[in-house]
Amino acid sequence: MGAIWILFIPFLVIIYASSEKKIKKLNKRIKRLEKQVKGNQEMSRLLEELKGQTVKVTVNGFGTTWEIVDFDEDWVKLTRVIHKQQRETKLVRIEDIQGIQL
Repeated sequence: MGAIWILFIPFLVIIYASSEKKIKKLNKRIKRLEKQVKGNQEMSRLLEELKGQTVKVTVNGFGTTWEIVDFDEDWVKLTRVIHKQQRETKLVRIEDIQGIQL
């Protein structure tokens, strides 16, 4: 009877090792998500100062002059005048913004 329990020990070690790897992987993912959320909150705070101003916004390596109309934790609403009467409005995710210049 005692020999049967000894046979299960390698299986328990394998299960423990695999679960430990999963836990480490999940912890890394949680830390990465926390950094991303913290970065978005800081960006929202900085955008508060620029609301209503016309700035050059760089998205996907392409910079264009936009007016910051509104924003929340995830999105920024930008607008610009194309022609005398036409306005273009665009919603951009905060994490897609690479840079903002006055």
